[in-house]
Amino acid sequence: MRPVVSAVILGWLMSGVAARADDAIDFNAEVVPILNSYCVGCHNESDASGEVRLDDWDHFPAVVGDAPFLVGEDPDASQLLALMRGTTEPRMPPASEPQPSEAEIEIIELWIAEGAKPPGAKPAGTEPMASMFPKVDAVAGSDQRIDSLDFAAGKNLLALAKFGRVDLVDANTEQVIRQIEGLPGKVNAVRFSHDEKYLLVAGGVTGVAGQVGLWDLAQSQFVNRWQTPSDSIYAVDITHDNQTIAAGGYDRIVRIWNRDSDKPTKTLDGHNGPIHGVRFDPSGQVLATASGDETIKLWNVASGERLDTLGQPLAEQYCVRFSKDGKQVIGAGADNRIRVWELASPTEAKVSPLTIARFAHERPIVALAINPAGDLLGTAAEDGSVKIWDRADCRLLHQFPTLQLPASGLEFIDQGKVLLASTPDGRLHRFTLPDDLSQDDAAVKDPVPPAGVDAQPVTSPPTPLTEVEPNDSPKRAQAISWPSKTSGVIRLTEDGAGESDLFRIQALAGQMVQIEISAADQKSPLDSRVDVLDVIGDPVPRMQLQAVRDSYFTFRGKNSTQTGDFRVHNWQEMELNEYLYSNGEVVRLWLYPRGPDSGFEVYPGFGDRRTYFGTTAISHALGEPAYIVRPLPPHAKPLPNGLPVFTVNYENDDDPQRRHGTDSRLDFTAPTDGEYLIRVRDSRGFGGDDFRYDLTIRHPDPRFEVSIISKDLKIRPGAGGEFVVRATRHDGFDGPIQIGIENLPEGFVASTPLSIQAGQSEAVGTITALPTVHAPSADQEPVQLFATATILNKQIRVPVGELGKLEIATDDALIVHLMPVDFNAPVAWFADSPDDADSGQGRQDDETRDDKTIRRNAQQPFEIVIRPGETRTARVVAERGDFKGVIRFGNVDSGRNLPHGVYVDNLGLNGLMIPVGQTEREFFITAAPWLTETDRLFHLRATVKGNPTTWPILLKVRD
Repeated sequence: MRPVVSAVILGWLMSGVAARADDAIDFNAEVVPILNSYCVGCHNESDASGEVRLDDWDHFPAVVGDAPFLVGEDPDASQLLALMRGTTEPRMPPASEPQPSEAEIEIIELWIAEGAKPPGAKPAGTEPMASMFPKVDAVAGSDQRIDSLDFAAGKNLLALAKFGRVDLVDANTEQVIRQIEGLPGKVNAVRFSHDEKYLLVAGGVTGVAGQVGLWDLAQSQFVNRWQTPSDSIYAVDITHDNQTIAAGGYDRIVRIWNRDSDKPTKTLDGHNGPIHGVRFDPSGQVLATASGDETIKLWNVASGERLDTLGQPLAEQYCVRFSKDGKQVIGAGADNRIRVWELASPTEAKVSPLTIARFAHERPIVALAINPAGDLLGTAAEDGSVKIWDRADCRLLHQFPTLQLPASGLEFIDQGKVLLASTPDGRLHRFTLPDDLSQDDAAVKDPVPPAGVDAQPVTSPPTPLTEVEPNDSPKRAQAISWPSKTSGVIRLTEDGAGESDLFRIQALAGQMVQIEISAADQKSPLDSRVDVLDVIGDPVPRMQLQAVRDSYFTFRGKNSTQTGDFRVHNWQEMELNEYLYSNGEVVRLWLYPRGPDSGFEVYPGFGDRRTYFGTTAISHALGEPAYIVRPLPPHAKPLPNGLPVFTVNYENDDDPQRRHGTDSRLDFTAPTDGEYLIRVRDSRGFGGDDFRYDLTIRHPDPRFEVSIISKDLKIRPGAGGEFVVRATRHDGFDGPIQIGIENLPEGFVASTPLSIQAGQSEAVGTITALPTVHAPSADQEPVQLFATATILNKQIRVPVGELGKLEIATDDALIVHLMPVDFNAPVAWFADSPDDADSGQGRQDDETRDDKTIRRNAQQPFEIVIRPGETRTARVVAERGDFKGVIRFGNVDSGRNLPHGVYVDNLGLNGLMIPVGQTEREFFITAAPWLTETDRLFHLRATVKGNPTTWPILLKVRD
């Protein structure tokens, strides 16, 4: 939408009509301003709506619709006048836009009646029509308005942008030292040079033209001034060497000048909306521009080429800054968020990854500032809120009292100790930063973990007890000791509803209690629900969940069991392992969407989905709100960020691990010493004599079991077969589990070490047959797997079971190899020595291979080193044998046994595959930015007959 034409412009037009007397209408002086105010915004060179241009006389149309556009000396026959009067459709400008006054329409009518004469003195089209600034007087009171500010620390000087002038003000006394006057229209932006010798001034007259001036502070004069056609300038910046100036405004064009040039040296045309912010990086190589088209673009200053379009924002972007070291881009705007991107390259077109997206304010962010040290961020929003953030991770540190008007400018002054905000009423507001900002966010520093374990193991079995009625109220709650197992029944009350059974226990502060309901194994119809209450019957709060990102379900809703295809709005700003809250349920993100037609996978990544913090899985409707949340202690006072805070109490309907149907499981940590009530009821309000249950209250017993998912491998020589192990974890044990293997026959190699990572449920291993392998003997002992883990400082070993038969496949079929992209030997593990393998010089003469050498080399697999947030390339090569078809390696599951947070990228709809007629394929591996250092063997599995796997490759994640 075009900016509303101010009353001062209309006043100037009206005064022009009165003073004109009987002189002929002057096209440039009288017609052009009217066209610029109401028509040119949508009918110009870059936006010729309806293929009509009115910004250049040479491009005026002859006909619009079925009528002539201009008919000299006949206003009634001219379509221009009919459109402006609304006597023909569609009315122009549209009814939703500012309308010309009757006096302005009369000027157009008189001009047409006089013959619709074109420009006289200057040939049409030789200069933009908007090149002349009319004299515009300020509206009463607007001369005090502050529209922008900047601060020169070395001079302790403020530059305040006003209407038609700039005030240079002492930052301490706020006394005006000097004024730069005679500027056209409103000044929208001021910017001191980095050495504080110059001041850039930018503004103009809406719908007419813009102007940028470089003011020499010592000489008190302009060094140079540049005029821009069409509209006002909104933003301006200058490089550290004072040689290059950039500006942008309503016309969507970014112009770059050399300080001594008269015309732009570069014109950057790529935005589809007004330019609200421009900023050079510290080196002057990169220019960032923030636009109303909901993007921030990065440009190479020397070439003018676009390096990247940062398209993640959801609404207009008003602010853009570079970090002090120039490595990051910070943006904010109308979608209420702060975003941070890593600058990929200052010279090459590369994707700059988004690293932080933080919901920051309830209303659009209109101002952004970075302190001199570069470690704090200040933001101001349309609702008057002003906040301080840790710049490194955009963590909220402090919120100041709300301004009555939105800030028009924001700067750190007084060595970064004070945040200064200007408002449109001409006032300056000083906010002194607290001495210790970290105290304001203390609650956020100690998030509550999803589960834990006592420091002591279980010492005694539960004591059997029986429910004693009546126990249906806090006063009549049955006192029981624990650990205990109480048998009870949810009976019907006199009004026909299911009763509640309450039990009183004693617990010490920090003591962990496992509460379990068993009903299904008794064939009971009870759908249990369990709560922990205080002694007067109020719920005991477990934690608060502060929303940090808002979203909603897209494409389709969710049932209460599925783990996959969680399609949520703005998923690109979400990260693995974050908690997603919706309507009381909390899940955790496990795997990114793996293509254009997919969504997140949530934990555990298979089977029924897991819930967290005792919440219960439920169905979710399309469009239902969802939030990324962070857990806080129950009585914390989180600083407001414009999003809701949810309280989660100690309660549960269905087991969060989804292992016991509708039976309830709840882990409770006592907040203080004292008595607590355990309430048991039917979640539907049902009851009856057959609604039996057992209530077990015990100490945690952290433990695990591991099972084998796939057995009985048939493997081709030179290829591998895959097995999967899955862990079941109990009572808060979440640590890593190591998988060992015993009795592996000669000629086979296992992908060890193999482990189930902390917090994960599966690991995928391989058994590879060496090229000269022989079938195991009939008396070969079974291959056994075992698992070890450390629990409560004690190493635990548990048997897993037999892997099953190992057979040798004799068909001459597919074998696949995984290797780094730069390795050129056809088959990696045929090398005679580790040195040969490293150099890529391998031998493939079967008669000269030595199994012992091959086995030794097998323990030194190829390596790929990847950093968090990085993408690396690998290669899969096929020996097709008699296999002629497409070789597929899966889609979301194509990278087998990769560390959690590392995934095969850019899969497309068909997943990872080698097409017919080809024998190799390069693919990409990406590591999430939050990963820590780890080593892990991974492989690929061809989804063809026999499911042959590659020899594993070692992935090293290194910071």
